[in-house]
Order: sequence, then C-alpha cells, then structure tokens
Amino acid sequence: MINVMIADDHALLRQGLKQLIELEDDMTVTYQASDGEEAYKVAKEFPPDIILMDINMPHINGIKAAKMLKDESQKYKILFLTIYNDREYLLEALKIGVEGYILKDADSDELMKAIRIIYNGGIYIHPSLVNEIRNLNDDDYKKDLTERELQILSLIAKGYSNKAIAKKLYLSEKTVKNHVYSIFKKLDVKDRTQAAIYLLKNKNIYNTNT
Repeated sequence: MINVMIADDHALLRQGLKQLIELEDDMTVTYQASDGEEAYKVAKEFPPDIILMDINMPHINGIKAAKMLKDESQKYKILFLTIYNDREYLLEALKIGVEGYILKDADSDELMKAIRIIYNGGIYIHPSLVNEIRNLNDDDYKKDLTERELQILSLIAKGYSNKAIAKKLYLSEKTVKNHVYSIFKKLDVKDRTQAAIYLLKNKNIYNTNT
C-alpha cells in the first residue's frame, strides 16, 4: 500500500484528492497538512511513502518545506502538485531534489501514474515541462561514462532499484552499487533523482530513449 500525505492549504482540494487517491486499490491517504510547517512536522513524525505538496502555502511554503525535509534526509519522496508552470519554480524544485513536479490541470490518471513512478524509485515531470529541463545548458557535454554505467543510469531513470537492475542485467547487487557510486561521482550528483534528471537533460548526446 502506498501511503500518501497531502499538503495543501485548500481543504476542499485536499478532500477531493483524498477521495481520488483512495479509489486506487494500492493507495491510501494517511495524513493531511494545511501548510508547509505542518507538513514538515507531520512528515518527520510519521514519514509517508509520498508527500503530495502544493508550493503556495502559508507560514512555510512548499519549496521551503521540501528543502527542510530533503536537507535532513533523502528518504522523503516529494511530488509537487502546483499551478505554477514556469521555469523558475521547476528549476528550484529540481535543485532541491524533489522526485516529481506535476500541474494541477493534470487528470487523475496522470497523477496516479506520477505517484506510482515515484514510489518505485523514478522521477516524474509534467510532460509540458520536460523541454524546460532539456533546454538547460549547464551540463551540455558528455560525461565519461562507460557503456555499463550508461546502461545502469538509463535504468535508474526508469525507476529501477539496485536489486531490479542487478536482476535485469545478471549482475550482483554489490556490483550494481559500485557502478551507481561511480556514476554519482562522475556526474557530481547526490542521489538517483539528480542522476535521472541529468540523463533526461542530455539524452540527445547519449542517444538514449529514456
């Protein structure tokens, strides 16, 4: 069961999201928060699998709350659900290292898909915003990744865990962990989300379909 926490300052929206999420057989809403400060406190005490978080909230906004949680531990998986479709907010979210960014005009199927992808270790960016990532130019050259490292990086971007990668590539989990460590070091990234975003930004120079 995927345990979801909803953080949004609009009670009607929280209730509507709760009803939609709990229509799914594999999801439940465990907690709700009305602002970023409450979301931070509740998530620390009762860590959910996914935090579905608005950006524009009183007291502490979603960006700050997400940063506070991520600074403490990368275990928190955060999906921003927001009206903001501009580059500035998206880049700030990616800088923090959140796992997803989806707009409030998305349909329920897309939202459920995003939740499942993030729960399984992947990242999800609203389709209309993907080009904003690809147009970034701070990493516009090819890193010195081996063919095996690139293969593993592609699977990371698709949400595969180390165990699943090991099974798919007929490797030991320890070998996969060593490759992942090397990938992070070469790309100068801290986690799987940042590594996946790097590949998404540079998929054209790696000739990958990720």
